[in-house]
Amino acid sequence: MELLLKKQFDKDITMFVEHNGYIAHPKIKQNTIHNIEHGTLGKVNSIVIHRTAASTAESTLNTWLKKKSGAHFLIAKDGAIYQTAGLNKICWHMGLVMSRCRLEDKCSDKDIKIIKDILFGSGTWSKKYKNVLNLEKKKNYPDRYPMNSDSIGIELVGLYFGTGDKGTFEILTKAQASSFLWLMTELLQKYSLKIDEDVFAHGAVARKKIYEGVGAFETLKELYR
Repeated sequence: MELLLKKQFDKDITMFVEHNGYIAHPKIKQNTIHNIEHGTLGKVNSIVIHRTAASTAESTLNTWLKKKSGAHFLIAKDGAIYQTAGLNKICWHMGLVMSRCRLEDKCSDKDIKIIKDILFGSGTWSKKYKNVLNLEKKKNYPDRYPMNSDSIGIELVGLYFGTGDKGTFEILTKAQASSFLWLMTELLQKYSLKIDEDVFAHGAVARKKIYEGVGAFETLKELYR
């Protein structure tokens, strides 16, 4: 599979052309959903990988029409890439981002105390997680994980298997993986980002299903080498 995808990718290496945040390229289907666009996106520091937990692209697109949250791109199982928001627009795709220094055991004594006071203090867990998020928002990337204000979100269609937050997602189809590789390569080059430093699986950095985006990210890294 890996060799076949790379051969196909070589044929599709043509760079996309962006105009006012939108991409002009045969591989991109424009399906702008304006209600998921929120203000101007400044410098893009990172790309975050999401999974839909839905069976089709259509169901996700229809859901986003009724919500304010969503991502910049959606990649269907047949490989179709939908751009749903401008690259110059903020999307609400990150949710409750966790403390990077805490997860990576790099906190200062001051941060350790603040986070401990938050998590072991009074209030609901939802409020505590929001307070941790507010603390992280005061930091600059890469001292924190990506935020809505400085990241591009990519959703990949795929069902969720399991209950609770520790289940797994469908593996990417061959067509989906090929499109994902192409899009990520283009975006990494456009924003001068590094795959090992500036790309994240959503479940690894925010309070979501733990493995959301993890398998897709591993597939991407195998194909990108």
